[in-house]
Amino acid sequence: MSKYINTETAGTLSLSSTACALLLPLTLLSNSDNEIDKKEFIKSINWISDYRTWDKYWDELVSSGILVRLDSKNWMVSPHECYTEDISHSSLIRKWNEVCDAIK
Repeated sequence: MSKYINTETAGTLSLSSTACALLLPLTLLSNSDNEIDKKEFIKSINWISDYRTWDKYWDELVSSGILVRLDSKNWMVSPHECYTEDISHSSLIRKWNEVCDAIK
């Protein structure tokens, strides 16, 4: 399974350096549906140990349109940032738009 990753995101968004550093592991560790379990992701990234710090950078990624909450533990990474060849890119965008519209 290979992933297509948008490498222009860090330059076009005004993200902090730590939030930018989280983009690559976030895109690589998400499943083929661009979903990621936040708790499992936090466990796998050991260089940020304070949960308040995690919330700060997680909120930054949400407000930048990179992450959206699916349920209590799962989040979706924007298909504009990454997607796998195992699933249709247009179906991921459709799902992303539905979730974003539902929370508005």
